[in-house]
Amino acid sequence: MTAERLIAVARAYGCEAGVCPFSAVEEELLPCRAVNRLPQAAKTVLCVLFPYRFPGDPPQNLSRYAAVADYHTAAGAVLAHIAQELRIADPEGRYEPFMDNSPLPEVRLAVAAGLGVRGDNGLFFSHTYGSFVFIGAVVTDREVGVKACPPAECLHCGACVAACPGGALAGDGTVDRRRCLSDITQRKGELTADEQALLCRGGSAWGCDICQEVCPLNRQATVAPHVCFDGVQPVLRESDLENLTGKAYGWRGKAVPARNLRLLEKSAE
Repeated sequence: MTAERLIAVARAYGCEAGVCPFSAVEEELLPCRAVNRLPQAAKTVLCVLFPYRFPGDPPQNLSRYAAVADYHTAAGAVLAHIAQELRIADPEGRYEPFMDNSPLPEVRLAVAAGLGVRGDNGLFFSHTYGSFVFIGAVVTDREVGVKACPPAECLHCGACVAACPGGALAGDGTVDRRRCLSDITQRKGELTADEQALLCRGGSAWGCDICQEVCPLNRQATVAPHVCFDGVQPVLRESDLENLTGKAYGWRGKAVPARNLRLLEKSAE
């Protein structure tokens, strides 16, 4: 197996991809149960990008990632096919796919694979598609002789820090989750008065893309969603919460997005 072959298989499924040694992320593995699925003596990681930004205006009250089909299922199925094709081509090798529920530090992985840069908002920005990408990975015990790309960062223009409604960004890639609107929209229970005011000011019932929308790296990014995302939901309504199947916000249940919608409706009165 070669790095070129790994990348070619991912590209055949419509994905941008890169390769880096497992050692580039080994010391930063995240504590989760999925770590047990890593191949013994893992050597190489195929990093796979799934762009999801659709042409036109952004959704009205949803983060872009939540306005498309649940990436765990949609992109996860494609990644599973990629891993299976690699197993067929190399039956003696181990090829394990990871999508979101992953011990791999995704931003660090994608940068090490040479696919883009790390932004001051802590997100990954693809050279091709900007920040509106999901990151998947296939870990193998095959050595393909690649080196990790050096750390790469954004323009440090300060646009994301200035635009963040909660002042959650420090400008060094760290995020104060207590003030992050995306985090606030996903919290269970009753929000504080300050959190409610921030949510209403941001206007989002789930997630927040403000720091991404203002970033100059996204202005010239290619807008070409992966074919696994076959449409976009422009606005979240309470009636949509009766069936959460296939929605990225479905994991939190109905109560949290319903609460957010009520707060937004009340603030508009």
